[in-house]
Amino acid sequence: MPRIDHQLWNPDIKGTATFHYPVRCDDSNAGVGAKYGATVSAVEYGNGVVFRTVLTCTATPITIADDASVAQYGGVKIYDFPTGLLLAKGAVIDGAVTLGVTGTITATWAGGVALGTATATTGATLTGTEANIMPEVDVAAATAKVATVDAVSVATALTESGARWLDGTGTAIDLYLNLVVDDSATHTAGTGTFTGTVSFNWELIGTL
Repeated sequence: MPRIDHQLWNPDIKGTATFHYPVRCDDSNAGVGAKYGATVSAVEYGNGVVFRTVLTCTATPITIADDASVAQYGGVKIYDFPTGLLLAKGAVIDGAVTLGVTGTITATWAGGVALGTATATTGATLTGTEANIMPEVDVAAATAKVATVDAVSVATALTESGARWLDGTGTAIDLYLNLVVDDSATHTAGTGTFTGTVSFNWELIGTL
């Protein structure tokens, strides 16, 4: 695993301390995960333990289901983590979601996005494993069915951490980009796309 070693003089020990900084790596390096899908590309930075992953999605398809009188929802798998105990530190989603590629959706739909270890299944909110890497963040009303997504991980002040421990020691964990759409009687099942980046920092704590 490539790394940058940087030595600084430490007056307390009258010697030097060595720091190892993460540098760009690829999927041939131990501990790195893998992007999922032909419309997703990945750039990885890491030092064997601490990683930063930047996924670029280009018209990545999202299938939308219709839970009548409740909400519309969907998700897409975009990354495979390596096997092991993981620490998800936080994430940023920056891009745009276009709905109504197929099906019927209002031009000014609104909703929320999240990152989780399972795809969205039902309900008006993204919860549990649908949102255990990045909790749901609101998406403002779309224009001509295209909504800007600027989402960051947020923890509830003084009550919880923004980080999450995820047990993938038995079965490797997947990462899903999930979407929920506020209900409308005119909405139907259909498809949409996401174009943009999903960036997240994580640690590989260890394996069994």
